[in-house]
Amino acid sequence: MGPQVFLNCAAFIKIDSSVFSDSASDYTEVLDGSRIHPEAYEWARKMAIDALEYDESAEDAPRESIEEILESPDKLKDLDLDAFAEELARQNLGKKETTLYDIRDELFGLYKERRKPYRSLTIEERFRLLTGETADTLQVGKLIMCTVSGIVRKKQIGEVLENENAIMRSEQTNLYQCPFCMVDLFQDLSAVWNHLDDGSCPGQAIGIRTRLDNGITGFIGLKNLSDRPVRNPEERVKEGMSVHCRILRLNMDKFQLDLTSRSQDLADKEGKFSSPKDAFYDDEAAMKDSDQEKKLKQKPKRTYVKRVIAHPAFHNVSFEQAVQLLASMDLGECIIRPSSKGDDHLTITWKVDESLYQHIDVTELGKENAFSLGRTLRIGNEEYEDLDEIIARHIQPMASFARELFSYRYYRNADGGSKTTLDKLLQVEKKRAPSRIPYFFSASREFPGKFLISYMPRTKSRHELIGVTPEGYRFRGQVHPSLSALIQWFKEHFRDPPPAMMAPNRGATTGGNTSALYSTGYQSAGQPFSNTPIGGGWVDRPAFPQYLRH
Repeated sequence: MGPQVFLNCAAFIKIDSSVFSDSASDYTEVLDGSRIHPEAYEWARKMAIDALEYDESAEDAPRESIEEILESPDKLKDLDLDAFAEELARQNLGKKETTLYDIRDELFGLYKERRKPYRSLTIEERFRLLTGETADTLQVGKLIMCTVSGIVRKKQIGEVLENENAIMRSEQTNLYQCPFCMVDLFQDLSAVWNHLDDGSCPGQAIGIRTRLDNGITGFIGLKNLSDRPVRNPEERVKEGMSVHCRILRLNMDKFQLDLTSRSQDLADKEGKFSSPKDAFYDDEAAMKDSDQEKKLKQKPKRTYVKRVIAHPAFHNVSFEQAVQLLASMDLGECIIRPSSKGDDHLTITWKVDESLYQHIDVTELGKENAFSLGRTLRIGNEEYEDLDEIIARHIQPMASFARELFSYRYYRNADGGSKTTLDKLLQVEKKRAPSRIPYFFSASREFPGKFLISYMPRTKSRHELIGVTPEGYRFRGQVHPSLSALIQWFKEHFRDPPPAMMAPNRGATTGGNTSALYSTGYQSAGQPFSNTPIGGGWVDRPAFPQYLRH
C-alpha cells in the first residue's frame, strides 16, 4: 500500500498496532491504532509533548510522549487548545478547534465508545413521542372533547345460548327478543335462532368507541354513557358526533382512555374530579362564593309581558336589548318597551348621551284589556293622549335642553360626572385665575337624565344636581326655561342656602325635586349666612356676578 492510498483509506480501517509491535524490528506507530488521521499525527505528538512538558529537542521525546500520554491522559486537560487552534490558523492551516478537541478525546482512550449506552424507551416516553401527551396533560378528571367512531359490541357466548331462559319475550312488545342485540321484533323462537345463526346479530353493545384529535382512542361504557340506563347506544349517539367527556383512566401501553359522559360526572358538583387543593386554599371563602351564586340563581328575574302596540318606537324588548338598539341611534332618540311593573305600565328609554340612558315610567289608564294601550297615559302628574304626544311634549323637549347643555362652552364630560375629575378641573382653573369662581356642567352617570353644576367659591368645590324637565332646567326647586336664565339665576343666588338635603330619585320619573345637593359642605337653611363658613372659607367677598366669568 502506497502512502497516498493509506492516507485515503486511513479513516476507514482499524490497525491494531499492539499485535505486531513486539515482533517488528522497526518502530510501530502507535497512532495507527487510533481514529486520529495520519495528517494530524504531528498535532497529537505536539499536544502530548506539551502536556508531559518534554523538551522537543530530545531524540525519543515524540515517540515516548504518545505512549506515556495514553497511560496518563488527565494531563491533557491543562492544555489550551483554543490558543493552539489560533496558532494553526495563523499558519494558514484553517480552523482546527474541532479537530484538536477530537484528538484529545481519542488520546483519553483509543477507539473508546463515547456514546451513551442504548436503552429502550419507557412506556411514558413512547407515549409522549407519539401523541405529544403526558400523564399531566391527560390526568384523571380532565374535561376533553372526543368524536364517536363506533359501537363496541360483545361476541355471542355459547353458554348463554345453551340456557333455556336466555331468549325471552319483551315486556313492551310481547315479541321474542335477541339476548345480544336486544332486537324485539321476532314472532317466534325459530326467527331468533335464524337471526343468530346467519350472523345478522351484531352482538351485545357494551359501550362506544371514541377518538381524540391526537389519535388516542377512548371507550365509554354503557353505564358511563348517561345518568339514565341505556339499552341501545345508537339511540343516544351517532358516528361522527362530538361528545364531552371526563377521563377515568389512562392506559399508555394501549394508547387508550376510559371515559365518562354522565351529566353528574361532567358537572362534578361533589368535587370528585377536582384537582387537589393547596395548603392556602380558603374553603370558607369558597363556600361564601357558592352561596352567593345560589342566591343569584334563586333571585326572581324581571318578567316583561309582550304587548300588541302599533307604534314605530315600540319594541317588545328588555332593558338590555333596548340599550343595544339605542347604541347606534342619535342622542335624544327613544324606545318604548314593556315595563316590569305590570301590564298597566310602559317604560320609555331615551338616549341622554353615549352609554347614558334614562328610563321613564308611564302609567296607563282606561285599558280595554291587558295587551291594549291605555286611553290615557300619565307621567308623574301630567297626562297624555297617546305615545306621539309623549314623544313630542316630553321626550323631545328634554332632549333639546340636554343638547343645549352639551354644546355649552363650560360643559365637561368629566368621566360621567366624576366628582374627583371635576375637582381637579376646578383646581386648575382656580390656580389660573384665583380672583374668579370657575364652574362647569357635566352629565351624571350616577343619576341618568340629570346634570351636575360644579363650582369653587374659595378652596373647596361644590356639586349640585340639575334636573332636565320638559319645561326647562329644575334647579333648587325652581324651573328655568333656558340655559341662560339658569346661569343668571345661579350667579345671583349662589349664596342662598340650598333646599334641605334629600336623596335624588334614581328612577326614571321626572317628578319631584331634582336639585338636591350632590355633596356636603353647605349651611343648613334657616341659619345666618353672612360671615358663615361655607366650604372651608368665609363669605366676605364682593358680589358673585363680578367674579363668575371667564
